[in-house]
Formats: sequence, C-alpha cells, structure tokens
Amino acid sequence: MSTRTSRVVRGAVAALTTVLTTAVVGLTGATAAQAAVNTSPNYLVVYNNNIENWLPASCADGLVWDRLITYLKGRPLSPDIFTVQQVSNQTQLNLLTQRLSDELPGTYAGQIAIANPGSMGYTSTCGKMKNQQTNAVVYRSDRFTYEAATRWRSDAPEDYDAGTGPCRNLEPTRSSQDRVHNIAVRLHDRVAGQDVSVASIHWPTNTWHAPKCADENIKEADEAMGRLGGDLKIVAGDTNAEPDTAGWWNDGRAYGYRDPIAEKCGSRNCSSAYDTLNSRRIDFLLVKSGNGFSNVATVTESMTGGAYSDHRAVTAYVNY
Repeated sequence: MSTRTSRVVRGAVAALTTVLTTAVVGLTGATAAQAAVNTSPNYLVVYNNNIENWLPASCADGLVWDRLITYLKGRPLSPDIFTVQQVSNQTQLNLLTQRLSDELPGTYAGQIAIANPGSMGYTSTCGKMKNQQTNAVVYRSDRFTYEAATRWRSDAPEDYDAGTGPCRNLEPTRSSQDRVHNIAVRLHDRVAGQDVSVASIHWPTNTWHAPKCADENIKEADEAMGRLGGDLKIVAGDTNAEPDTAGWWNDGRAYGYRDPIAEKCGSRNCSSAYDTLNSRRIDFLLVKSGNGFSNVATVTESMTGGAYSDHRAVTAYVNY
C-alpha cells in the first residue's frame, strides 16, 4: 500500500471512529440525562414532596432541592402528577413548572391554593424567603385537562394554644397559616379517558396542637374529593401527624384510601427506612378507587446523592 493510500485509509477510519464515538456519547448522555413521558393509559406516575420553599443554596443548610430534579431526570418516567407543599407563591410555582418543563420530558402546569399567601413574620435574611407558604398540584398539561378545583383550610383545636375545644379552621393567627390552606383539582386524563382528582394537603403542626384534629382533617380531605368526583382519587401531602395520631390513618382506610408505603412495608407503622421527617413518617400519598400500585418508594438521600429537603418525597405508579 502506498504512503498516500495508507494516509487516506487512516484518515477515513479516524473520521468514522469520531462519528461513531460522538453518536454513542450522545445516545448515552440522552439516556442518562432524561426520562421519558408516561404514555400508558393504565397508570399514573405520582410524586409528593414538601419542597421547603425551594431555598437558594446560601439559605438551604445543605438541602439542595435540585438534587431531586436531577433524580427525576434519571428515572425511567417523568412525573404525571407532582403534589408540593410549602411553595412560596404563584411566582415560585410558575418557576417550578417552567423548570420541570425545561428539564423533563412533558409540559407542566399547576394550580395553587393561595396565589399570594400572608407572611409568617420571619425577619432574618433567609427566614424572609420562607415567609410565604402554601400548597399546589403540578401536572402534565400535555396529558391532562384541568377541569375544576376546591380549596379548604386545615383544622386545629379552637383554643389552639391550650389544645382544647372543637376542631376549627386554623385562620391567620399571630403568624399567617396560609401554609395549611389545601387545594384539590379534578383533571381529565386524555390518554386514559378518565378523570382523576388530586389533593395537596398540609396540616398544622403541634405548635397549634393540630395533630388532635388529624381525624377531622382526613375527613375534610375526603369531602373535598367527594365534591370533585373522579374515577381515581389521590390525597397527598404533609400531615404533621403519624399514622397512630388521633385515629386519622384508620379513618382514611375506612373512607377507602390505601397507603402504598404501608402496603410495601407491611404495616402502618413502618421501619425508620420509610421515615420522611427526622424519625417520623408524616408525608403520605393516599389512593382511593385505584387498582393497586407499583414502583412505590420513599426517596432517600442515598437515592438523590444528598439531602434535598427536610422532608423526603414519596412516589408510586398508581393504577386506574
């Protein structure tokens, strides 16, 4: 072979190698970086998380919520529905849905409980970023058509300082409690041809002795689902109450709700592996009128490569 011919062959091989390497790297990168949309009419991919106002790194004490987004990008399917608690306001919800639309397959929209919540009264630089808190339901607008919404406020004892008296709506007190204003929406699933109602709930903390009203709060959540109707009903959020508190979990079961995490762990009182805030399981994804679930998980820090929120997310593929 002549020197000139040898050079031509080597050049062609090098060029072909470059093309193939680029193609393989591009394919690998796309697979690793991005999930796919769920096109099945049989189930929905559902996540819930208290996002703790999605604080910037300078105020987040090492809780990098972007880690959860990165985790979602690496999953086989992106969320169809994502219920969130402690979103600041409509502006932040818009940023969240845009971010999800930009970085995940699918197009996202959301409905919020209160567009401009009152102030919690924090005065520090970082505290001010958590002054507004409320709840929202995020969903894939390329799959669902928004139909209706209902909103209601969570309860605490009438004398919330003493923890006595009947359960009443926790209205703004010495600090705004718009964080406990709940929202539920009815969505029409154009893929499945069915309606799904979804609630994002946040019940008050023990500061207001609110766990005593957990049974009333699950009752009101079920009533909200009843107002909306739907073939499938999902109630998800931060209850600030463990399953044994005030009988609320048993009441939820009596109303027809199933707890995918409890069914996975074999008991309403799961091991610490399923805790969602410190040593408690207080974040739930409850399903009514469904036909089972799969891919049930509590999203731990080891799964996301580090802490992303004070609260761990919960997820399941929920069957119609």
